[in-house]
Formats: sequence, C-alpha cells, structure tokens
Amino acid sequence: MDTENELAALLRRQDGVLTRAQAVACGLTRRAIDHRLARGLWTLLWPRVYLSSAHTLGPRARVRAASLWLGPTATLIGAGAAWWWKLLDEPPAVLRFAVPPTRRVRSRGGVEVVRRVLVGWGATVSGVRVVPKAYAVVDAAAELGLRRGAEIMDRALLSRRVTLDDLRRAHRSRLGRPGSATVARLLALAAGGARSEAERRAHRLLRDAGVTGWLADHRVAVPGYGVAVLDIAFPAARVVVEVDGWAYHRDLPAFRRDHARQNALVLAGWTVLRVDWHALEADPAGVLATITSATAAAA
Repeated sequence: MDTENELAALLRRQDGVLTRAQAVACGLTRRAIDHRLARGLWTLLWPRVYLSSAHTLGPRARVRAASLWLGPTATLIGAGAAWWWKLLDEPPAVLRFAVPPTRRVRSRGGVEVVRRVLVGWGATVSGVRVVPKAYAVVDAAAELGLRRGAEIMDRALLSRRVTLDDLRRAHRSRLGRPGSATVARLLALAAGGARSEAERRAHRLLRDAGVTGWLADHRVAVPGYGVAVLDIAFPAARVVVEVDGWAYHRDLPAFRRDHARQNALVLAGWTVLRVDWHALEADPAGVLATITSATAAAA
C-alpha cells in the first residue's frame, strides 16, 4: 500500500480534511497519526477529524469537516445546503445539519444540529450528504428571511435549476417549521404576485413622501411603437418608472418587448427608470431618491 500517495489523493478530494478512520484505512498507525498532530502537520478540527497543514480551512473544508464529524446520518440543510448547490455566493456563518431524532449530538463551533426526519430528502454531492436543491432553497429562504429569501428563490427559478412546483412540494414537506409563513409568502410572490406588490409599494412610497405629478397606468402614444401603458408616469417631466417583479418572471419574449418599448420611449424624449420588487424591499429610500432626482433634473 502506497500510504502517502493514497493520503495525498484523499486530501485533494476532501479539501484537505480527513477522519482518523480514513487515515487508518490508508495505512497509518494510531501512533503515526498522533505524531503528525504533534508536529503540526495536521490540526484537530472536530473529534477524530483533521485538517492537513498543506491546505487552508476554507468554506468547503469547513462544510466537509462538519459533515465528516457528524457522519453519514447527518444531512446539510438551509443556507449551507443552498451554498453547496452553488445557489448562494457566500456560505452562512453557521452551518445547519439535520440528524435523526435518536442521535445524541449537540450543536457546537459554528455548526447547528437539528433533529429532523428527512425520509427521501437527501443526496450525496461531492461527498457531502445534502438535501435536494428545492428543499435547500425553501429551507434557506426560511432561514434568511423575506428579502434574502426572495433573492435566492428568484435566482434558483431564473436558473431553471428548480421549478415552482418543486418549491411548493418542498414547502409542504416542512410545513409548521420556523419560517413557513415567510416561504408561503415568497411562493405567492414567485407565482406572479411580486409585480403587483411592487407596484403597490411604489405607489405607497410616492404617496407617503408627498410626491405629486404622477399617474399610474398612464396611456401614451409612442411614435414607432404604438400605445404604451406606463406603470408610473410623470407627464410634465417626461419621466416613466417601469416596475418589475422578480427576474424569474421576465422570459425572453417579454424581455425583448420591454427593450423595444423602452427604446421607443427614450427616442420620444422620455427618461425611463426601472425598479423591481427586490429594490423596493431592500432600499425604498434609494428608489425614492432616484425617482425624485430624475423628475427634478427634468423640471
């Protein structure tokens, strides 16, 4: 047995992390393992889980180390699972793993352990047991809250890596858990309610700020295009605010129509602003400032 080559290959596959049992399987004795720890060649991360000094403790190594510590009955859930599926850009500060209710293991060191039955809800991805994509999205949305939950759900749907029906099934499987009400609202937005809610928010934002001179659903004749219904129009300033829902709702034909209409409006002398549900949720003050600046500049 070529112990060193086997160890090197294992560490490459597992982001520099391995268990004591894996080291023994590669041919190391317990004494040899303890020697590497004493010399600082390996660092203890979790009980019987080590990091090679030739590797850094990056996000992937952190996930893998926790997974190896908790064992094959543990499943990565929540935002950590969404990140492992590449549906989030950054991993969460705390990784959440579901274990069977009979497991006697406690949360510690940036790892939250929850007891949950996940019958049929698991897959092994790059050596880590993780919930399927749809369940990861729903669970992450419940964990992250309305604004960030909307971002991950919109992104997952836009990428076509999950469908709305997939998300609904995953939601039904976790009804009653924390965040279920938030997920239900997000699913309603995803089903088409985001645009109408965004319009209501934009109208309320303008009214509450005392902004006048605007009309909702204003019809204008645009040369070279025809009649266009403008979401929010400031006729005197010739400023139009187009209100979008989620990116997921804009398919290619709609995207092309919007561009043709926007180009025609610009050529006719209108300033076109675009706001969406995400902007109105995350930064309404910024949206208001953009609109008032545009109308003031045109005055």
